[in-house]
Amino acid sequence: MEAYDCIVIGGGISGLSVAYGLHRRGCQVLVVEAQSRAGGSIRSERTGDGFGLENGPNTVVSSDPAMDEHFAELGMSDELLVASRHGARRYILVDGQLELIPMSPPTFLRSRVLSPLAKVRLMMEPLIPRSPMADETVRAFFTRRLGAEPAQKLIDPFVSGVYAGDPNALSVRSTFPSIWEAEQGYGSVVRGMIALAGRKRRATKAASTAPKRKRSQMISFQNGLVSWPEAMVRAIGEQHVWLSSSATELKPTEPGWHMSVVREGQTRQVQANRVVLAVPAHTAADLIMSLDTATADALRRIPYPPLAVVHLGYRREDVEHPLDGFGMLCPSGEQRDILGTLWPSALFEGRTPEGTVLTTSYIGGARRPELAQQDEEQLIETAIREQQALVGARGEPVLARAVRWSKAIPQYVAGHHDIVAAMNRLEAMWSGLYLTGNYRDGVSVEKCWLKGQELAQRIPVE
Repeated sequence: MEAYDCIVIGGGISGLSVAYGLHRRGCQVLVVEAQSRAGGSIRSERTGDGFGLENGPNTVVSSDPAMDEHFAELGMSDELLVASRHGARRYILVDGQLELIPMSPPTFLRSRVLSPLAKVRLMMEPLIPRSPMADETVRAFFTRRLGAEPAQKLIDPFVSGVYAGDPNALSVRSTFPSIWEAEQGYGSVVRGMIALAGRKRRATKAASTAPKRKRSQMISFQNGLVSWPEAMVRAIGEQHVWLSSSATELKPTEPGWHMSVVREGQTRQVQANRVVLAVPAHTAADLIMSLDTATADALRRIPYPPLAVVHLGYRREDVEHPLDGFGMLCPSGEQRDILGTLWPSALFEGRTPEGTVLTTSYIGGARRPELAQQDEEQLIETAIREQQALVGARGEPVLARAVRWSKAIPQYVAGHHDIVAAMNRLEAMWSGLYLTGNYRDGVSVEKCWLKGQELAQRIPVE
């Protein structure tokens, strides 16, 4: 039987972050990944005619200087791409027209995104009393604090763009924990966020010796985001990352854990002092079922609605809109068949052949899951129709590609806080067992990496 200090089940960013952190501490680690490649939902592709596509996450927002140090350790600094200034510009659909989202007080006052009355209501936020409720939906929270129009026109599309979610179902306490904490602690989102930001700056300044960055950066790599997990695999050692391998049984032993892993058609027995489950919630549920049926059932209740990603490439002259931003978001009230569209060709050089542009649209999600279940031809037709209406695309695209995710982004719906509490109790009950992933502490790629690094430091190394 093969023995390791720690086995990490799942080779996405969460699992690789933990494994890399443990490897750096001298731990003998094994990563078990069911897919034929590492990286989880990160799937970069370069077409034969030169389009660079991201079929999962499109970019990473890097706000922690520790991430810069991490890339340097991996020897990736020269591959790093920082988004152009267009990345700070975001459009939103208002009454069928694309409007820039205001990013400063002067542009906010001049913007058509909100009516004059809605702007006045929004500025009254510090006067709104805090809620005594332990939690509420994202829609209810922001409607109460900001007003109905800002909640519909700003929060609604943001939730769709980040979570592919429904603000009427998502928990504000779990989805926006900093904002919920701001109201609970300071009685106002505005006052609380200012105070929390100051506290974070002071803590970062005191704790870090890394070069300070003025602001967060939107990043990628020359060959796409997939370069990152590939670099972590090389650093850990490819022999310690088992691809196309499935963990089928997890049993506690004395001491540690025993696991059956199906690899290359054979079942192999492995043992470790500690095990990290860095797989989707429903997969983790199968592995812990014999340990805690209640927590396993709770994990299975976390929704993962389907989502489709559609890439369209056009000749530059065939699109009326300048595509001079990160992309556009569509509030649900606009009744469009896409959640929004990113414009990768505006963010990074080398993503398209010369004289062309690239749009990446997202279809489906929690509100309209049936749209994501269309076949590839129907998805492409939907995206073309929407680009024609919204950015003035003409003629046939020079590239059309659709990718479907049957289970995409986990939804932190009402009661998610209780599910996290159940995971905490499970870990306290079973020493040496840890759960991590985007269903627990945040869905962003950066958050998954940060939480993986934190967990790697918490796990005892003997």
